[in-house]
Amino acid sequence: MKIALLTETWHPYTNGVTTHITVLADGLRDLGHEVLLITADPDLRRHQVDAQGVLRCPGIAMKRVYGYGLAAPFNWKRYRILRDFRPDVIHIHQEFGVGTFGLLASRLLKVPLVYTLHTAYDEYLHYLAPPPLMPLVRMISRSHVKLLASAAAMTTGPSEKAAAYLKARKVTTPFVLVPNSVDLERFQPADNSPHLRTALRRQLGIDEKTTLAIFVGRLGREKGLDHLLEAWHLQVSSEQNLHLLIVGDGPDGNALKALAREKHLPVTFAGKVPHDAMPQYYGAADLFVTASTTEMMSIALLEAQATGLPVLQRFDPWNRQQVNDGVNGFVYDDAATLARHLHFFHRLSTTQWQGWRLRCRRHVAQQDKTHLAETLLDIYRQAMIRSSCCSAAALASTDVEG
Repeated sequence: MKIALLTETWHPYTNGVTTHITVLADGLRDLGHEVLLITADPDLRRHQVDAQGVLRCPGIAMKRVYGYGLAAPFNWKRYRILRDFRPDVIHIHQEFGVGTFGLLASRLLKVPLVYTLHTAYDEYLHYLAPPPLMPLVRMISRSHVKLLASAAAMTTGPSEKAAAYLKARKVTTPFVLVPNSVDLERFQPADNSPHLRTALRRQLGIDEKTTLAIFVGRLGREKGLDHLLEAWHLQVSSEQNLHLLIVGDGPDGNALKALAREKHLPVTFAGKVPHDAMPQYYGAADLFVTASTTEMMSIALLEAQATGLPVLQRFDPWNRQQVNDGVNGFVYDDAATLARHLHFFHRLSTTQWQGWRLRCRRHVAQQDKTHLAETLLDIYRQAMIRSSCCSAAALASTDVEG
């Protein structure tokens, strides 16, 4: 099968969408299928296929949305490259210029469209508009998502939150829940030797005996890091050998650093880290912690578990399935509960730690690239069948009217 995957953001920028598509593309290729990836690149002036076979389209940098480019919704050269690829299905992963192009191209080429909703956009509109314009931008955003989802033969999303978002837009296109996946080969606990762990901790100024919790993601208000730091301030003191490592950057980085200094918190900000180096950073930590309630399904959370880290997740009713208390971590809903779980892990013996790491690894063992690719291939086949049936029905209707 030939599959076109379309996204507004791509490497060298790393986020949940780029990681998901990377895992999917690798899995599809491993199974013998052809993939054409199309993305926006604000650093280019003309369309270009790079050394990895990715079609990069010139665009405008979306300065308020880190790592994203806004490409024109249609371009004839881009269209001809896609047409010559002769895709069996077009799968759009985002909604802006490249996503809209996917919709238009699917109609011109008469190819079924699959749409994945990765983002709860209502929680991210502050990046796109000032408060007075928020109602208008929210209406436009919801209408555009509805347009894309309604035009698709199949829709997918990584959690119940995605399904609820589309249902609220009155989208009737069939939806399949497809949990995010992780590259288990890349995030191997065995690859993180005690020497690497100690060396990185020394580099970061963190004592080896300290229980280290790590957060990985954009430093934006939708991630709830101000809530996490406030909880740390209320319940965790610097004398308790509990430390927080924050990896990533973003618009709220300076404000969060200032808050940590003001509260004298045991927190280290590592800044942006290349994705290839993330296994070492997870390996230097003991736990993964998040306070975000806006995620569809956190890939960083999956990567941490694949490395053997238990998870402390702030309660989110739409993501109840991600953390099973006592199996791969705990859910907390206030500062006191977070502190209690942190102290629980701090007191574990070496043998107990080994049991937790094994369970966490097992918890995500079925969410690898092969499973993701096979799941999407089944959805692509359903999309092709639905598209053929709709075309046949339209033709029959035309014949009857004639």
